[in-house]
Amino acid sequence: MDYFEERFKGIIENFKFSMRMYRDDWTRCEACYRASLGEMETIFRRHDSHDSFSKRLMDCKNDYQRLLKKEYLGI
Repeated sequence: MDYFEERFKGIIENFKFSMRMYRDDWTRCEACYRASLGEMETIFRRHDSHDSFSKRLMDCKNDYQRLLKKEYLGI
């Protein structure tokens, strides 16, 4: 699970960097936000095998997606 947490953290860090770079271009920021969400979904779908590991991975993904949304909204 640590591997996936690190991947999700990396996605959030890349998103934060993009937000700083494009802070005046909200269209670009939204595109970066959607791309980050998509990347997290792709990681989950690639490893979803409908077992207990998948449930933990989904919970982890949802937690990091909430963090991503907070970053996007500036909360």
